[in-house]
Amino acid sequence: MVSHDPAMFNSLCLVLKKDDSTNSTLEEVKKSDQVLSKIIENTYDLLILDLLLPHTDILGFIGKIKGKRPDLPIITYSHILEYAFIRRYLTSGINSYCFLNKNNCDEIVHAVNMVMSGKLYISPAMVELIVKDALFGKKPDRFDTLNTREFDVLTHLVKGESLAGIAEIFNVHTTTIVLYKSRIMDKLRITNLLELGNLVKM
Repeated sequence: MVSHDPAMFNSLCLVLKKDDSTNSTLEEVKKSDQVLSKIIENTYDLLILDLLLPHTDILGFIGKIKGKRPDLPIITYSHILEYAFIRRYLTSGINSYCFLNKNNCDEIVHAVNMVMSGKLYISPAMVELIVKDALFGKKPDRFDTLNTREFDVLTHLVKGESLAGIAEIFNVHTTTIVLYKSRIMDKLRITNLLELGNLVKM
């Protein structure tokens, strides 16, 4: 489990112990840079990933995991349901998404059982949004105009991270992130971060 929240890890451990169907052992990793060596050196049945992991290029991280262990199922979760972001993650190679709006670890356990039986799992809250978008969505999604790196930078901008901090994550100059920010604003047809936050919530 890749998470920065010890309470979340402990809660999931307790739920897994109560659930006889999983027979699972959980190991916690708090930083993404420790994960790649672990999945190469050890055999894991699946990986549980917090999509809000700080200081992490999530899409790039998922790509690296799949590059090293393409067969390793990835279950993701978040406490915030941001439709445009989650939809993008679902096409990056993950096997599951859980929306934990009430820190309900039971949904992760359900996802584990589904994935271990060879199936996919998407949180009902996310499925509802996907169906609504498919049936009633009439406007083209502006987020689809962003390339992968622009989208990666966007995910950090909406978290309120500084341009210098984002540049450090991607190992580039701050001026490069300023350029990405400008492109993102142009493509999304917005002028400031407040508008960006509102657009993400739509």
